[in-house]
Amino acid sequence: MSFSSPLRPLVLILAAAAFAAPAFAQSGDPDDLVDSLATESKAELAASEARVNIWFAKADIQALKARADGGSASAQVEFADRIRDDLLGEAWAREKTRQQMLKYYALAMAQNNGLAFARVGEIAESPDYSWKMKRGSRDRSEALSYYEKGAALGNREAVAGYLRIALDPDFCSFCEDKGELKYDFEKLKALKLFDKGPGEHSIAYRTEKTAVLTKAIKFATPVRLRPGDAAAHLLAAKYLTGVQYPWRAGVGITPSQSPAWQSLAGDYLLPRNTAKAIEILTELSMRGDNLASRKLASLYFTGKNDGGGAVLRDFDKYIFYMDRAVTNGSVLAANELGFELLSGRKLPADHARGFEYIAKAALKGYGPAELSAGYALRDGRGVTRNEAQALEMFKRAADHGELDGAVQAAAMYRAGRGTTSGRAEVPNAYAYEKKAEAMRNLTPAMAELVRRGHQDKFD
Repeated sequence: MSFSSPLRPLVLILAAAAFAAPAFAQSGDPDDLVDSLATESKAELAASEARVNIWFAKADIQALKARADGGSASAQVEFADRIRDDLLGEAWAREKTRQQMLKYYALAMAQNNGLAFARVGEIAESPDYSWKMKRGSRDRSEALSYYEKGAALGNREAVAGYLRIALDPDFCSFCEDKGELKYDFEKLKALKLFDKGPGEHSIAYRTEKTAVLTKAIKFATPVRLRPGDAAAHLLAAKYLTGVQYPWRAGVGITPSQSPAWQSLAGDYLLPRNTAKAIEILTELSMRGDNLASRKLASLYFTGKNDGGGAVLRDFDKYIFYMDRAVTNGSVLAANELGFELLSGRKLPADHARGFEYIAKAALKGYGPAELSAGYALRDGRGVTRNEAQALEMFKRAADHGELDGAVQAAAMYRAGRGTTSGRAEVPNAYAYEKKAEAMRNLTPAMAELVRRGHQDKFD
């Protein structure tokens, strides 16, 4: 049994889109895209129409479309991506917009473009895209079919998608796909499993999951990994934790079914394997993948012994991998390593070296590092004391969303520490007190959003 079912609903639309070549694809006139969707108000439709017209009139869009119509598969995917990202939720000409997007993906797939298969897989898999396309619900069996084709063509985004679905223990080709393992009666009928007992269902489920995961792992482990490979990172992460089967996956086995069951039995779809995870992360790290270096450093910083193989705590290796990431430009690694060396919480303190790392991150504008640099400069820890520079660091940290940066800047202004005049500057102190108050008034969710928005600019 396999997930590789025939390509279903989207493929019919894709085929029609690829060969019908709607008028808009020929003329570039967005007026040809008007359809019968009139459920929105006239004002909403008019505003949507204006946005679509403006979008298609852009010089870069026209140039991209010309290359796509000229037969470039990469341009076809890029143009379809732009439609997906910019227009898919628009009320005006919704159906024709969808057809246009799928048309260009289909043209690229006809040229065996692996990324096009990955993109259509994402559309079939994503609830958000399903909602925008008014498809009702996602279809991960269909998504897996597209991902498999893209993965076979060597596209790593498709590989990541295939692996992601294969590693979900609550999904199979005859499952309901609603967040827990539950078999779908209609799908069981289609596979001639409906009149079978629960033991047969368990065997069919595990047989399918084993086969698909084997293929997924093969896809995910090429001869040479490249930095940032999402599939490799996902596989390494799952090797560290393991993926357990749900309890429903082993019910109903009868004595006569035991021989078949013995080859499939076990608690894990993917057993923990720390050595495998380290092997993948080490190769990625060697090729300049900063996230892999930071993950390895984290393993050696905490140690690990949970059944998948022991990793002893090793601070020298922690520093080695963090320093490698810093050398490759990682601001987050510089901040973390600098903080640990400055604080001496677990590592032996090395204030001077710690400040050097913190300074690297602070000079890049990373808020938490600016805050740490402010404290170090104010207190003379690892660096010559300099209150003027400390105040500047606290102000920068405050501007980047750090509450303590605003608090410390206000305190220094009130005390006249580090100020240009050498005296208290109450108006400036008041300004940073107000900034701190505004930060405190943020909801936890909004505060986290601000923090993440700043951090996501780095690495």
